[in-house]
Amino acid sequence: MNKEPKFKYQKQIDDLLANGCQLPELFAPNDLQACRFAFSEEGHQNHVPQYMSNPKRMLQDINNGKANTSLLALSCFTTSEKAETFYTNLRKAFKNVFTSIGDSLSEGKLTNEDGLKTSASNNGHFDFYEYESCDLNKTFEITKHLIEKEDEKD
Repeated sequence: MNKEPKFKYQKQIDDLLANGCQLPELFAPNDLQACRFAFSEEGHQNHVPQYMSNPKRMLQDINNGKANTSLLALSCFTTSEKAETFYTNLRKAFKNVFTSIGDSLSEGKLTNEDGLKTSASNNGHFDFYEYESCDLNKTFEITKHLIEKEDEKD
């Protein structure tokens, strides 16, 4: 009997579902090459969903009826070009965005054993819901720094 794998943040997802939220339609990644933002600094905790890096936000959003399961997923992109364009636009709007989402591009392969993904939007963005056993820190590598050190000082 095959047991369906649990998501890494299953308890939090279950809590959101109990509060009326719904998971989006999810698909197997089928060895999809993907990229996401990360911190180049040694020892920094990368590949953590927004709600998990800021738990107070989840409680606040649940209480305000604004909770969204996508904040328990990892933001990913289908190509490095689309990720870089998105990052450049974010930097125009939020100069210090690198302090919250990272200063580099990290790339790797998403397998069916890692989790499930949403469909990609026109800008190449999709959400990735990790299974408990998934650790992108072991399979994703930083491939490009997106900001220069002197930019951090501005």
